[in-house]
Amino acid sequence: MLWFGAIHLTKPIGEMTEAVKRVASGDFTAHINRREHKNGEYEYTNEIDELARNFNTMAAELNGMDYMRKDFMSNVSHEVKTPVAAITGFTEILMDGGLSPEEQQEYLQLVNKESLRLSRLCENMLRMSRLDYQQIVVKRDNVRVDEQIRKCIIMLSEKWPDKYRNYEVECDNLLVKSDADLLMQIWVNLIDNAIKYSGEGSSIWINGKIVSGQLLVTIKDEGEGISLQKLPKIFEKFYQCEESHKKQGNGLGLSIVKRITELLGGSITCMSEENKGTLMEVKIPV
Repeated sequence: MLWFGAIHLTKPIGEMTEAVKRVASGDFTAHINRREHKNGEYEYTNEIDELARNFNTMAAELNGMDYMRKDFMSNVSHEVKTPVAAITGFTEILMDGGLSPEEQQEYLQLVNKESLRLSRLCENMLRMSRLDYQQIVVKRDNVRVDEQIRKCIIMLSEKWPDKYRNYEVECDNLLVKSDADLLMQIWVNLIDNAIKYSGEGSSIWINGKIVSGQLLVTIKDEGEGISLQKLPKIFEKFYQCEESHKKQGNGLGLSIVKRITELLGGSITCMSEENKGTLMEVKIPV
């Protein structure tokens, strides 16, 4: 029964792989078809459906914006190569048959993992293109920064269930006027990095306050840290330290954060030392 499920799943994965290859070669008319059951629900897993949705959105926007396409093409071929190769390899193994039910389940989980990775990459590349070409309109919302940060911690704790961290948060009743969605992207990226690169049971300190009309938020961890040689490059698009490659980052998180802070009229700085942790400081006029 599981074998039939594996074969059923490999067909849409093959279609997606071909669509990604077409975009990587410059054909932005590529589209992933999302099949539906009679009751209107999509057939594929949540991960596959998310990849299809993000991919189609990215391809459609890039197809209509030539200036975004040129910048995108300078990076996309290299960045999508690894997850596409992994998905293709796992799919071929599943199609060959001869695997035990346990092995099939293991490979299906790997396909889902790489699909999520590719989906996040598509989403982040599109977000970066929008930021680079100022396709985002900044809103002015009433934002409770302390509530946003606590929501981030809860959400990311679910994402990293095997990574216990001690959080020290000091930013009570922190109300500002800014763009809620853009601020949330900043906190998610920075807290996610702090969790990803720090050890089990270590502490993460988050402090927020208003200083001279600016929102000042610092996020400090006890993680691996960054060398002085690599520190000037961490906000560059697609730059990844060796540690980032090991943890399957895509080199866009910090560059997105930097562009968002600049879009909001602010700045971000990083202080770090190898094996002693990293401190990120965000300043945004409010």
